[in-house]
Amino acid sequence: MNATLPLGVATLALSGCVAMAPGNTIYTAPPGYGVSSEGGGLRITREGRAFDYSEGAEARRTADAFCRGKVKSSPEDNFQAGAWVYPWGCA
Repeated sequence: MNATLPLGVATLALSGCVAMAPGNTIYTAPPGYGVSSEGGGLRITREGRAFDYSEGAEARRTADAFCRGKVKSSPEDNFQAGAWVYPWGCA
């Protein structure tokens, strides 16, 4: 494994971009939102005001936009401390 890979992914995650797909495709978070990698999945946050539990639909639309189509949703999707987590990432 390349020792610089974890640093590169962390840097991209902090900038609102995360490398997610084969072919080194870079996905960018929609303006006003943050997306970081969470294991093999996604953690969706909102700038300014954290999500609450009732805002799952907005988080899902953000995840779909980030994934350029569709997040791989499952019953394991969950809300954690102001963020929505999609453990399976992009479809």
